[in-house]
Amino acid sequence: MQILRCESIKKSFLFKNKLSTILEKIDLTLEEGEFVSIVGSSGCGKTTLLELLAGITQPDSGDIFYFNELITGKTGILGYMPQNDLLFPWLKAIDNILLPCRIKGEDIKLARKKALSLLPVFGLENHADYLPWQLSGGLRQRVALARTYMTGSKVWLLDEPLANLDALTRNSLQGWLQDIVPKLGLSVILVTHDIDEAIRLSDRVKVMKQGRFEGGIEIPDNIDETLQIALRNKIRQML
Repeated sequence: MQILRCESIKKSFLFKNKLSTILEKIDLTLEEGEFVSIVGSSGCGKTTLLELLAGITQPDSGDIFYFNELITGKTGILGYMPQNDLLFPWLKAIDNILLPCRIKGEDIKLARKKALSLLPVFGLENHADYLPWQLSGGLRQRVALARTYMTGSKVWLLDEPLANLDALTRNSLQGWLQDIVPKLGLSVILVTHDIDEAIRLSDRVKVMKQGRFEGGIEIPDNIDETLQIALRNKIRQML
């Protein structure tokens, strides 16, 4: 079932008194339960697309639909997580997780009960009362992901959430994401520079170049090393 689509998205910015087109004729769909990665070089428009989907900015033209409802320019519908965790340093982990609920004016007692029950799912059961500076990079990202889940959206827009982690922590969190996304019934669009990460996590990889999609690749289940190398080379050829 298709839950998200954008049609003919175009976005430009004024830079040094010159209009620069960042995205042009972007079409994208997301099926329920699907994990889609967008791979591309820096400055090609990947983050801009996520911000448009999240409603942070509006396109010059084109439309975004969620379950066939027009959501162009609307915030708070899809769960967006930027590259930096943006945790408030004076708030404990549990209170950072509860921020979306406070913004929406939800019953905080009920929300806290739900958040506490989710802590083991996110590997945070022993860290509810820690301040951000007391947490490792991987744990901070888990807090940010739990906060994203508490938005209530079943669609996650993830902008390189693992990019700043060391290799071991990154590998561990990739495995955790593989496991948790289907368990929580999520659909995900991930922006990443890491081709291997995209192949490992995704059902489908889209390649972006200079504000356009150059193509896409379906990722089969249980791929072996030979196929992974072939897919990696195919994606690199499109970049």
